[in-house]
Amino acid sequence: MLTTSEDLGMISVMKVATSRLTSADFAALRKAQMAAEERGRFAHLVDLSGVRRAAVSGLAALLEFQSAAKSNGSIAFFGAQPAVKAEINKLGIAPLLSLFDTRKEVLAHPAFRACQLAGVKSVLLVAGAGSRMAPISHDTPKPLVDLLGQPVIEHVMRHLESFGLRDFILNPGHLGPQFHTRFKTTAHRSIQFFNEGQFVNQRWQPAPLGSAGTLLALQAQCAAFEEDFFVFCGDALINIDLAEMMAQHRASGAEVTVAAKFVPHEEVQKYGIIEADGRGRITHFVEKPAPEQTQSRLASTGIYVMKPSALRHLSSRFTLPDASMQGLDIAQHLLPKILKSGTALQVYEAPFDWVDIGCPKDYFAALSKALRGLIAGVSPEAQEVRRHVWLAPGAELSARAVVVGPCYIGPGAKVSAGAKLDGPTVVGAGARVAPRALVQRSILMPNTAVAPGTWLSDVIVSADWAIDHRFADGGTTSAAPMEGVTHAEVAQAPVGLPRVGSL
Repeated sequence: MLTTSEDLGMISVMKVATSRLTSADFAALRKAQMAAEERGRFAHLVDLSGVRRAAVSGLAALLEFQSAAKSNGSIAFFGAQPAVKAEINKLGIAPLLSLFDTRKEVLAHPAFRACQLAGVKSVLLVAGAGSRMAPISHDTPKPLVDLLGQPVIEHVMRHLESFGLRDFILNPGHLGPQFHTRFKTTAHRSIQFFNEGQFVNQRWQPAPLGSAGTLLALQAQCAAFEEDFFVFCGDALINIDLAEMMAQHRASGAEVTVAAKFVPHEEVQKYGIIEADGRGRITHFVEKPAPEQTQSRLASTGIYVMKPSALRHLSSRFTLPDASMQGLDIAQHLLPKILKSGTALQVYEAPFDWVDIGCPKDYFAALSKALRGLIAGVSPEAQEVRRHVWLAPGAELSARAVVVGPCYIGPGAKVSAGAKLDGPTVVGAGARVAPRALVQRSILMPNTAVAPGTWLSDVIVSADWAIDHRFADGGTTSAAPMEGVTHAEVAQAPVGLPRVGSL
């Protein structure tokens, strides 16, 4: 009765092929289930597309099997033929069966989506200095910049976890100890650090290797990759269907699959641009070309699925990393090498959202979209106390403050009576907005205080610098301190008493 059984991540897919389903088929289903669980699979899909008819006893067997299988994990059926569905409806048991129309539909259900990629490793690249994000990145690595109550990389990891990805490798470089403080291995996720830096005389000194150099060193020192693995940037928000991307990668036989998005032709110089044939095979790859150098608008998003063997195109044998590995980049060095060898590279270009937070202008745009609910999976870690006004735990908002959303007020922040916020605006954790102050279309960085009567518009501001986010696109930007803006702890110091550290 049972013709095939395959594993999809941590899911077993059992295909039933019989002209007529009867009670005798229960034993075959149970046998396949137990065999799958011996392989470590505790989520089960039963493909009924091959069943043409079903006796009452056969449908009872499905109910019995579902009851038995649910004791150990998730179970669902899909693909039932019209005649079988009609019999199920006639008996009134449709509400009792976990029945879906298609395999794609059932795999989109959270219980099954979270099993598809379990055990697959993900490298999240976080070592870079983020110079285009200055001055924000001077004190905070780009992946740890706050986005409505959680760092950007946390939002990325939550999306990955929705597909069962739990094994993360981070490569701290710039301000590396902040990652060590923020992330720990838990019962629900494994965090491994591959440090690209070290403490010298009690001061952290970054030593980034480059994206491809990181992968080479991971394999050389740790033998990190035995099977296909993902590579992500830690500072770009995505809602890509990672299970589908992996399935296409494996079906193509490519060494590397690159997720790509179409961008305006006048913006191709910002990206690695891909040219591909009708089968999705990459034929040419050029990093940040001038618009006149390419007709393609297909930009790499920095999301990859790789076979471990792909790394051998940069190193004939794995040795301990040396100076020759430093600065090696996936886009500039690894992909061109693979192309030159004639080995297959594949593009994945199904529709998905990609929010790249590369500079302060991007950061403000991302916050604005998220406040309006326009970024899938990203919402404020806060209570909506007024329409489009969110208050995080420990924050204070005076009933006599004027707030026009969308606005987010972070943990421990305080907006006083007589203050006005005009969205999209974010008040960072521990920040203070005094009476008669106006903050509009701006971001107050954490622990920043705005003095009474100060007006701020279209800025990202801390006590030490302020920038106009409308023009902060990664180039040279004036970042002088702004009058009326100080450190929150300074603003709260009791009058007449010396501040900590003063003479």
